[in-house]
Amino acid sequence: MKKIWILLVLVSVLSVQNLFAQDKIKVITFNIRSFEPDFDVAPYAELLRSEEADIICLNEVENRSSRQQRDGKFRDVVAELAQKLNMFEIFGYSYNLANKRGEYPEENYRYSLNELYGNAILSRYPILNSNCLQLPRPKGSADQRGVVYADILLPTKKMFRIASTHLDHMGGQLEQAEVLVSDKVYTSSIPMILTGDMNQGPGSSVINKIETAFERMDNDNGTYLGLSKIDFIFGSKGKWTFESCRVLDRFFNGKELSDHCPVVSVVKMK
Repeated sequence: MKKIWILLVLVSVLSVQNLFAQDKIKVITFNIRSFEPDFDVAPYAELLRSEEADIICLNEVENRSSRQQRDGKFRDVVAELAQKLNMFEIFGYSYNLANKRGEYPEENYRYSLNELYGNAILSRYPILNSNCLQLPRPKGSADQRGVVYADILLPTKKMFRIASTHLDHMGGQLEQAEVLVSDKVYTSSIPMILTGDMNQGPGSSVINKIETAFERMDNDNGTYLGLSKIDFIFGSKGKWTFESCRVLDRFFNGKELSDHCPVVSVVKMK
């Protein structure tokens, strides 16, 4: 009887520890450069699988494009990657590749299933709600940019919001950042994580704007070509405890996966 009692206590302790562990989130943000040049998702899956992340956010996601076709068929490369990792996925549309310069009305491409470009989120846990928005494109910007976000349900029944974005590399980043901290994207009702390629560095007006609602959950190690810090992971203020961050090599098994390095952070919900 005494042995049974001890066993029950141990099981209870381990269960409590497991619940607390599930409030700890491992997040990766990675600008994948459209899976160029051969559009093979396998090496990306191999690298990401080894990290056992809970959330993976991707930028520069080209999906169902002509140049990605195999045997004359369009491919949903986001779904392919998610399947290899056994994760849920959501793709966030920014623009149609046939209208990269924005010469034609966006309405012309609203129902297009192919030639898509944007961001993506992969989650180990169920996605309850999701949405994607096109960000402002003021004069001087290069491309139409967007943000995708999803509300995630943890095994503890707690929820949090994850957002993945890619700001412009030529201009308009401040106007785009203003949307990220507005109620169009930001929520104070549940903890939130914001990730992405901001195309601006620490201390810039763009990052300062984001830090009016969020705080850094990463480090200052270079992410673009391993030199410039432009890829970030943020957590809503007062909602997360930062535990660790690593910047991974952009080469894997001798292959260059991207011109950006993946950023891996571990955070814990307060």
